[in-house]
Amino acid sequence: MKKILLLSFLMLLCVNMLMKGQPNVIFIMADDLGWTDLSTPNTSMGNPSKYYETPNIDNFAKEGMSFAYAYTQQNCQPTRAALLSGQYATGAHNGVYNVGSLQRASKGLRATTPIIPHRQINYLREDCISIFETVKSVGYHTAWFGKFHAIKTANHAKSFLGVDYNLAVHKETKATVDGNHVKNEFFSQKDDANGWQFEIAELKPYAQPYDSAYIQDVLEPLKNGNNPWQLEGTPKHLTDALGDAVVDYIKDKAPKSTPFFAYVPFHAVHVSILPRPDLEAKYKSKKSKDPRHNRADYAAFVELLDQTVGRILNALDDPNGDGDTSDGIADNTLVVFYSDNGGFMGPTDNTPLRARKGTYYEGGLRVPLIFRYPGTIAPNTVNTTQEVHAIDFYPTLVDILEAQLPNPQVYKIDGKSIASVLKGETEVIDDRTELYWHFPGYMDVRNMPQSVIQYRDMDNQHYKLFYRYEDASYEFYNLSKDIGESHNLLQENPNQETLDLAILMNNKLREWLINNNAPTGTWRANGKTVAYPPMNMGK
Repeated sequence: MKKILLLSFLMLLCVNMLMKGQPNVIFIMADDLGWTDLSTPNTSMGNPSKYYETPNIDNFAKEGMSFAYAYTQQNCQPTRAALLSGQYATGAHNGVYNVGSLQRASKGLRATTPIIPHRQINYLREDCISIFETVKSVGYHTAWFGKFHAIKTANHAKSFLGVDYNLAVHKETKATVDGNHVKNEFFSQKDDANGWQFEIAELKPYAQPYDSAYIQDVLEPLKNGNNPWQLEGTPKHLTDALGDAVVDYIKDKAPKSTPFFAYVPFHAVHVSILPRPDLEAKYKSKKSKDPRHNRADYAAFVELLDQTVGRILNALDDPNGDGDTSDGIADNTLVVFYSDNGGFMGPTDNTPLRARKGTYYEGGLRVPLIFRYPGTIAPNTVNTTQEVHAIDFYPTLVDILEAQLPNPQVYKIDGKSIASVLKGETEVIDDRTELYWHFPGYMDVRNMPQSVIQYRDMDNQHYKLFYRYEDASYEFYNLSKDIGESHNLLQENPNQETLDLAILMNNKLREWLINNNAPTGTWRANGKTVAYPPMNMGK
């Protein structure tokens, strides 16, 4: 019976794919949203929040496929660079390893670290062949709404990444208010000369304070124990404004004659934690049942993100909002939901994962990931085997959108397509069993010169090996049995099988570093280049 049902589903998928043609794509990226920050169990292997409420994303997960082993880089900038370029940072690839620089040792220690860090570039190279350019080659209209970070200026999204409709923006708004220069985050400001505004002119139509019509038409339908009417007359939140812009794009700004690719990187829920007041009031009166999560302001911020995602999904069902869904485009739109790195501890807690944003432990790298494409991706499915990294979205989307990857002799893509997994044709792809991270520098107390490999063996067990350059030390974990990375398998007289696996992974890591000409910095004491991990772990 199961085989018959599976065969029927796959036949239905084939029919749907033939009828649909090229799908639209909306790629939604949260900022600093942790693996346990959603209330759905689908994305966190049964470890959801019991305080934060995300009903819209939860329902979205029921309609699509979630991945338990979804990965990023350790913080914002390198993840965005990897996603848009399809490349790791190493060697001649995208070159972005960290936010700002690799010279971020704790205060007072930068001039005394044992290793002088590699000097990275901070933004995507101008010769990058971005995902936008590649999908445009098969007729897609491209759009950007929100945080830009991996590019130097907002205009670069249009000028060299190939974005047609560009609303790349900072979360900060500068204005002159009553003659004083004022800078704030997330909320619109009333400038003496220009009226209500956010940072860019394109968002000015959405900067007006909340009024009764907006509350009635936009916020009331999504309320969930909050009272949006207390917002009347108060400044608009950037998250709502970006949602307004995306909904308007779906409604009438996206061309009707071509499919679209909309990249929506929200600034929520990055610090400063500044949610909408009505949602914060809700959580201040709610007692947490989750020992990990109890901050009302952060919970409110998470639900604000959730409500805005809900509005975007609703717009796909009913673009003009008239209640008639006959013009809906949800069935021919692939929607992806993802976060740029793990949760930032303080505002939230990533337990059972170890540590936080900025580290290469699971709490810094593992995030929620959901794909929805009705009729093509089976609903309410959870993949607990296939690892997915930011570099994989580029080839996956190219595969689904029937585009072509750049010539590898000109521009090499590091990621692998997981389209076959999404379509239910296989549980895992066979041509990639490793992921890599490399950090040739320092980031306060969270990160230091190190390289990491994650490996999935023939039994689909996930292992992770760290190599630290300062002292040539290793950490080795079985993630499938030790999700919290609490037991270093190389301690306490490991058996030969464990040692053999660690050596195998070490040698794969070494080969990857060499093949990608990965920089390691130099020793401060003698100016020599820091060596790669030794062959066979120095046996």
